[in-house]
Amino acid sequence: MYSTKNKLVKVEEYTQLLSQLGNLLYTSNEIQIDSRQVSSGDIFCAYPGGSVDGRSFISYVTSKSPSVILYENPYDIDKDICSFGIKNLQQYVGVLAANKHDNPSQKMLTIGVTGTNGKTSISHWLNQAFNQINYKTAIIGTTGCGIYPDVVDLSATTPNPVTLQKLFTDFHEQKVNLVAMEVSSHALHQGRVNGVHFDSAIFTNLTQDHLDYHGTFEEYFKAKEQLFYWQGLKHAVINIDDEYGSKLYNSLVNDNNKELKIFSCGIDNQADIQAQNIKLTLNGMTFDLVFDNQTVSIQTKVIGLFNVYNLLAVFATLIAHNVSLAEIQVIAKNLTPVVGRMDAIIKPNQPLVVVDYAHTPDALEKALSTLKEIPHDKLYCVFGCGGNRDKTKRPLMGNVSFNYADFSYVTSDNPRSENPKDIIEEIVANANNQASFTQIENRKDAIVQALANAKSNDIVLIAGKGHETYQEIEGVKHHFSDFEIVNDYYDGKK
Repeated sequence: MYSTKNKLVKVEEYTQLLSQLGNLLYTSNEIQIDSRQVSSGDIFCAYPGGSVDGRSFISYVTSKSPSVILYENPYDIDKDICSFGIKNLQQYVGVLAANKHDNPSQKMLTIGVTGTNGKTSISHWLNQAFNQINYKTAIIGTTGCGIYPDVVDLSATTPNPVTLQKLFTDFHEQKVNLVAMEVSSHALHQGRVNGVHFDSAIFTNLTQDHLDYHGTFEEYFKAKEQLFYWQGLKHAVINIDDEYGSKLYNSLVNDNNKELKIFSCGIDNQADIQAQNIKLTLNGMTFDLVFDNQTVSIQTKVIGLFNVYNLLAVFATLIAHNVSLAEIQVIAKNLTPVVGRMDAIIKPNQPLVVVDYAHTPDALEKALSTLKEIPHDKLYCVFGCGGNRDKTKRPLMGNVSFNYADFSYVTSDNPRSENPKDIIEEIVANANNQASFTQIENRKDAIVQALANAKSNDIVLIAGKGHETYQEIEGVKHHFSDFEIVNDYYDGKK
């Protein structure tokens, strides 16, 4: 129900908490972490969060007659209130919520996908793949949550622990038998997925992102690593061509956990599951899938060399669940690109336009390097960086675009509470060739100018927002879609 690597979770402390609560856990209405959602008879869990301290709302919640208040110790609280002080409370909320809902994730197969890039594509393709072999599946991740393909955006890669257990409860009631979910490093570090039973875990890669939160790569890796030491985990699928994936693989092999079956994936290394003879085209790609001295030819509509790794993760998970290579060969032909992930907009006699969510240096490099391999005249890139996020990646993303694209349009992404001009200046700070880019703060104007300048044999990559249908400015989400801007431009051109 949680990682053995999580030093903040202690069995004896949780046992003591259950003893203190007694029947209250099961006779109370709901567990809540949002004071605004509390009703009479609920359990309110109050602890410091990223921006607010839930304990400051205890007095307000008391007027709503909760059955009990659990709060992070130490904190001065009115002794007349029915309450218990708990150390590291945040780490236990998910486990409490799971017990409250009778551990719904144990009643279905749950696959956790972690890593910097590729989580969304893999989660979607797992749903598409298992749908084809008659599983009823659900997804939880960046693009939303729900029974596939119907999803609702919850504005978080991994929802809070209470919402998460309610989702699993709903999935179980609707007879879902497999869930593929993205598991972010924040969620692992904050204990949001504590209480979830994972059957399989996938590691994609580790590249620069979220260092504003974790501080160092090593701490970032430690957060991701927790998923592979999860209680009850049966399968681990790991990209060993990635430096940190190789490190994780070796660590797991050395641990010699007899209950865990490890599947390594790769192109460059002697992995268990390999892709060989890769051929990229405008219409997709082909490669040989090799496993256990067997080889099948894979044809897919998916674009991009880096997507070979994502597909290998999907195929390895299918193999772990006893799907044959012959079945995988059929499944691969029917997989469709994920919205906003190397999503091509093809118009007659117009440049190839690709919308991608790439918002890290590594993801942007992979997108651009993939597109460079397609025959073309010029490659244009429209991109920006999000506000209130890791600032150290901004000049790195600038360097990637300036090195790979023939011309770049540096613009706004989701500036949030930051000044877009300041973000753009940080992106171009180390640029050597001023003639290779222009700065256009308004994202729509930047996209339109790129499209206007591109010729029919050119490629335009619009990166950073992908599937998103909003732009967040000063705490307000304004409707904005890169797809709509592109289609409106060409419709107007007609």
